[in-house]
Amino acid sequence: MKIYKLLGYLLLGIGAYAFLNANNTDLQANSTVTQEQTTYQRNRHTITLVLSQLSDLKVKEGQRINVGDIISDRTTERTKLQAKKQRLEASLTRVRLPLRELKPVPEPKFQTELAALKQAQFQLDSIVQQIDNYGQKFYHKDPWHIQVLESDKVQRLAELKRQELAASINVERAIAALDEAKLNYQKQQYEHSLKVSDYQTLMQRQQTQITSLQSQLDKVDEELEQLTSVYSPYQGKVRRVKILGQNEQSITAEVTLDIRDGQ
Repeated sequence: MKIYKLLGYLLLGIGAYAFLNANNTDLQANSTVTQEQTTYQRNRHTITLVLSQLSDLKVKEGQRINVGDIISDRTTERTKLQAKKQRLEASLTRVRLPLRELKPVPEPKFQTELAALKQAQFQLDSIVQQIDNYGQKFYHKDPWHIQVLESDKVQRLAELKRQELAASINVERAIAALDEAKLNYQKQQYEHSLKVSDYQTLMQRQQTQITSLQSQLDKVDEELEQLTSVYSPYQGKVRRVKILGQNEQSITAEVTLDIRDGQ
């Protein structure tokens, strides 16, 4: 009878132990499930920025941002560069204006001067011919008889001589006028050669200015392209803003974003 009671207590103990072990197993499993449901992953993304001034930074620590929000934008420098670009474009437009056309010196034909010389020479030749022919009209060979008996012819011959002298002077004047016209043309050619030299100098200077302005404009365009705004690639929170360094031209900053669940 004692043996049966002992076996009964033994079986009761084994059953109680098994029941308690089973309960402990259920509690441990439930605790594990609860921990997995409350655990989340935290990622961080760091962005290095180059700023002209601190106002270019558009976020601050603790700020929540979405995808596409602006993190930095160098607005002041962009405005200055755009204004400089407009000035350079205006200057380039003015410099590219064509220079005033330099017309060549028209080649003269000296028609007026040649006509005057021809007329004066014709009058002189006519008078000379009259004088040459007039000597045949004298009947006497002796000068005294000619002066006394043919005084009218002598006076006419003297008049022809005066006309010859006047005609000779006219010819000399016509030649001088022609020479002066030729000299004036040579002077115009010389002055034109100086203008051509100045014109070539102006063209070279203009091309130098165009090249310089275009080079400055290209540099400004390149600088504008580098002034791109920085947008947030993720949704999250700004964890830290750190200034890494600064010089006379720029400020280097580092922005760290906290991204939850990869967002």
